[in-house]
Amino acid sequence: MNERTYEKTGRSPSGTAPDMAGPVTVDGVPSLDGVDGRAWDDVADPRDLFQSRAWLRALEEAGEGPLTYLIARRPGQSRILGALPLFDVLPSRGDYLYWPELHFRDLLHAVGPPGGRLGLVAGSCAGFGTRLVVDGALPPADRTAVLRALRDTAGAVAADRGLPYVFFLFLHASAWADLAPLAREGDCRRLASVAQTELRLPGAGFEDYLATLPRNTRTSVRREAGVFARECVTESVPLRDVIPVVAPMVANVRAKHGMAYGVGTVARRLEAYASALGDAAATALLCRMGGRVVGAAVLCRLRDRLYVTDFGRPDDGGPDPFVYFNAAIYEPVRHAYALGLRSVVTGAGAELGKARRGAVVLPLTHLAWAAGDGAGRRAGAVAAVAAVAAEGGERHWHELRSAHPAYFGSAWDELL
Repeated sequence: MNERTYEKTGRSPSGTAPDMAGPVTVDGVPSLDGVDGRAWDDVADPRDLFQSRAWLRALEEAGEGPLTYLIARRPGQSRILGALPLFDVLPSRGDYLYWPELHFRDLLHAVGPPGGRLGLVAGSCAGFGTRLVVDGALPPADRTAVLRALRDTAGAVAADRGLPYVFFLFLHASAWADLAPLAREGDCRRLASVAQTELRLPGAGFEDYLATLPRNTRTSVRREAGVFARECVTESVPLRDVIPVVAPMVANVRAKHGMAYGVGTVARRLEAYASALGDAAATALLCRMGGRVVGAAVLCRLRDRLYVTDFGRPDDGGPDPFVYFNAAIYEPVRHAYALGLRSVVTGAGAELGKARRGAVVLPLTHLAWAAGDGAGRRAGAVAAVAAVAAEGGERHWHELRSAHPAYFGSAWDELL
């Protein structure tokens, strides 16, 4: 499926908004080599590292890139209206962090596609909040029309490959707001299964961060940081230089959480970070105890944000002077202050532990769209199963929010 053209229809299928004037063409290209870098980055959200041209090209070079990029334009014009990377994720290899089958297990069991593959992943495979590549200057109705064209073409690509679904994973609230008008169209499943945490840094130093914490938490953080400082030393080095050291430790931690990846898979993703960002912005924080590396965090900087993309430690049963919280939170906070950054994105997982240490908990939404008419009929047979899965995900977060209301702000209102 190389190209589809969408003519003006006057009104969307839901009858709620007019489509944009004139047709939208969607072309598929295998690489960003032939796409002007400025044209892409002018449309991609500058706050999203994982939709930037540099990151996607680095994935291509590492052999982990999209199978195709869908690019929407008006016929005969070069300006990009919107774009959608499409990844073909295999359970045998797995996406580096997550894959659709991890979140939509009930669909996998009910549909049972050959080889255990549910579909293509649209947008980002990074496991962080995903924004969409769509022209921010377009009015809402036009944005919806462009996204509809991209979604429908993605469905056609999936159907051509015999796959029943297209997945949009880890949608940031802004991306969900853009796609919400389309969620009423076709066979669409929504799942609230993950959250992202982010520390927004006040003032100019670590003491300013501590001052925002409740007294009891502040005392605990001082104790954890103090024990770590007495036992360990840290150094920040270019990630590229220590990938052979860091990759096995990251793979070890992932395996403990049920996500078994080969060290080579992890190393390729770390190489992509280094290639996309350079040595100054892709670093590793090594924690040494008695000269031995006992933990490591991968830190990636984009503009005024610092991403803690990975944490690793050896599987040797050694002593643990609060290595995780220091490597994944406290030391990155110090690092961010030293660089004059305003926030530290600490990612998914361990949400309550991070929230107790000052992080904001932000909801991320998953969507699964049935691909093509035949796949839609097949998917319709498991609607009740998918509804139960979605309800279970929402119940989990509703219970957490009820138990810890201070950590779950108004961003959760619409979701729950």
